[in-house]
Amino acid sequence: MRRLIAVLLVAVPAALLGPRFVGPRNHAAGAPFQYEPPEGLVPLPRGSAGDREGAQVWVHEAAERKNFDGSVTDQKAPSTRIILNHSNKEMSVEAADLSKLVEEMPKAFEGSCTWSHRRHEMRVRADGARVGLIEGDCDREIDLSAFGLPSKPVKTRKLQLMFPDDSGTSLVTASYPTDEAAQWAPLLEATIGKAKGVATRVPAPAPWTHAAWALAGAVLGWLGTAIVMRSGSGATTSHAPKARTPKKARADEDDDDDDTKEDER
Repeated sequence: MRRLIAVLLVAVPAALLGPRFVGPRNHAAGAPFQYEPPEGLVPLPRGSAGDREGAQVWVHEAAERKNFDGSVTDQKAPSTRIILNHSNKEMSVEAADLSKLVEEMPKAFEGSCTWSHRRHEMRVRADGARVGLIEGDCDREIDLSAFGLPSKPVKTRKLQLMFPDDSGTSLVTASYPTDEAAQWAPLLEATIGKAKGVATRVPAPAPWTHAAWALAGAVLGWLGTAIVMRSGSGATTSHAPKARTPKKARADEDDDDDDTKEDER
């Protein structure tokens, strides 16, 4: 029973602590999140056209126009645009959790476009930080019936990047014409490694890792108790009185008889 208790005292801590010591750990960024858009995109002043509830917006230079005061306004609607929003929620970017978000995308864009999912994946940066990526088509039609013209389809590709940060999650959503996807997708994906202030968040260890560590702890506990028990048994044997051989026993008896005779005299 004591041996079983000793094995459990080793196996249980190993199962709980082992996976966390050897696996990847969470690390704070230690700095505010900063996004660096691809070259050629310029920021819109906060509060100007395209600014959404304090979000930072960038537009492509070829699709913007500078006013006399230096401010920038849109020149055409189907332009390349990046919007940076922030959420206080720590959103998971693991593949399973991204799949759940993908299911909600059609509803999220309902009323503004028809969402068609293309891909989603998790990217791991050189510093170990994990970033989520979701890409899809967001198509809509512009009603021109008031001008006696047929509806005009507008095909747009959206690429969303999810960056964990110290205060939640920074969401970067890029929109660009579908026929320019081959040009913009690689440039936008390259910004994953350039962003600053990205925190490292890792998922909890898989259940099988706890089981593996518990088994390893049980084996070590069992071997350890076996060594202790064997060494204890050897020490007891070394201190036990040695058994007398028959020859030694007869010699002792003769000595006792001689002592008796001397006492009688």
